[in-house]
Amino acid sequence: MAEAQVSREFHQKGVPALVSSLVLRAQNLGQIDIAYLERTAKKTWVLKIIETKSSIYPARSQLFRLLKTQDYLSRVLDVESKLEVKFCQKADPPLTF
Repeated sequence: MAEAQVSREFHQKGVPALVSSLVLRAQNLGQIDIAYLERTAKKTWVLKIIETKSSIYPARSQLFRLLKTQDYLSRVLDVESKLEVKFCQKADPPLTF
């Protein structure tokens, strides 16, 4: 639920980008939570990749795969890219009666 809320927030900032986990796995790359394209002041595109975490930092191996993903997508799309790790607390489960 927390990831869905964060996703809505970031996708309003630019053009949402859907990246297939199958493609990333086939390249031995890390899967991403959120991606979108944003226009810069110079009217170029930048791919923003957001990794949401309930803990403060990703594991070193996960960060390495995410950096490889960032490099791969940047080369494929021929755009600059930025990777951000965002901390978000897990939402409480909905109450059921």
